[in-house]
Amino acid sequence: MVDHSGIEKKFPSYFKSFELPEGAIEKSLIVYRACRTQKVERDSFLPSYEEIGIVKSNDLSDAGNYSLSVYWKPNDVKRFAKLNGNYNPPWSIAKGKTESCCGIIQITRERTMDRNSHVDWWLYEKARPHEHFILIDDFDAYYEEYKQKR
Repeated sequence: MVDHSGIEKKFPSYFKSFELPEGAIEKSLIVYRACRTQKVERDSFLPSYEEIGIVKSNDLSDAGNYSLSVYWKPNDVKRFAKLNGNYNPPWSIAKGKTESCCGIIQITRERTMDRNSHVDWWLYEKARPHEHFILIDDFDAYYEEYKQKR
């Protein structure tokens, strides 16, 4: 059982740089995350701003720059891992849930024209999202089984 003590529903101080989008909510959603360290640990679950210290676009007020990226379709997270040079085979992908004790989410295409299953997850201070994920040992086999169930 995961211990949620010490987690306040308080956002980090850098959240003053932007406004959370309308429609962002606390919601439990099954999602996938590419793990940069190839492990389910804190360092693989850092929001972009904390991980690299910069924003992904020139717009400092873009809320997406400050979220943890997860995907609700496994093929989209694999595509991301292949295109991003920070992730090397074998693909280290974890499956878990966006638990409300960790933050709020928004399916990105609700506010952008993105077509993939990207989800922005804005984490509370001291949140431990990695505790709600497990590593998928053989992602290709997992994905084949996933497709057959669809």
